Amino acid sequence: MNHDEICNALLRTNEAVRFVGVLGRNGDLVAGGHNPNVENLLAPDEVKMSLHYAAKRWETRRNMSHRVGYAKYSITEYDKVKQISIPLSDSELLLISTDTK
Repeated sequence: MNHDEICNALLRTNEAVRFVGVLGRNGDLVAGGHNPNVENLLAPDEVKMSLHYAAKRWETRRNMSHRVGYAKYSITEYDKVKQISIPLSDSELLLISTDTK
């Protein structure tokens, strides 16, 4: 299954899924996008910044991996969304954003 198929399948799983994307090392969006049925909370330039920050946060989790092991996933809940980060490889990160319900 390629990245676009994974992203599209996840977007279809539940109406609470707002965004699914595969990020490269620098937070570049490799595949995926927003659910067209939900209102975007961020402007396009804010989305780019958010993806970049998500990639950098994941990178910082790797700093102590030699001592505690590698992170399997991360879930952060904000007031309006939950953000789930799952590594696909050393250079790719699956990022899923959902409503908080």
